[in-house]
Amino acid sequence: MNKLKTVDIKGKAYVTVNERLKYFREKFTGYSLTSEITNINENGVIIRSSIKNDAGIEVASGLAHEKQNSSFINKTSFIENCETSSWGRCLANFGIGVDSNVASADEVANAIKNQ
Repeated sequence: MNKLKTVDIKGKAYVTVNERLKYFREKFTGYSLTSEITNINENGVIIRSSIKNDAGIEVASGLAHEKQNSSFINKTSFIENCETSSWGRCLANFGIGVDSNVASADEVANAIKNQ
């Protein structure tokens, strides 16, 4: 696999979701990346993403959870933020951008901000 651009967070290299997504779209034509809300309530949202190969068989999945109002971004965009995190986890489980870490740079930065 080509070396993807990374972001340094606390001395560790992480690949951003957009880098994983660009690589996926470029290298895996015919595959699909979809997402669905599996739960939404007053505690937040859970989104499950899935990659299917060109035969329609699921080859990877990923989950993410975000709480509304837990950050400045989540006050207005917690669903969108959750979907991006879910894509990142799914793409990592597919093997994209996991040279050193499954978590994406976006995911780690968000976790640090919410500590």
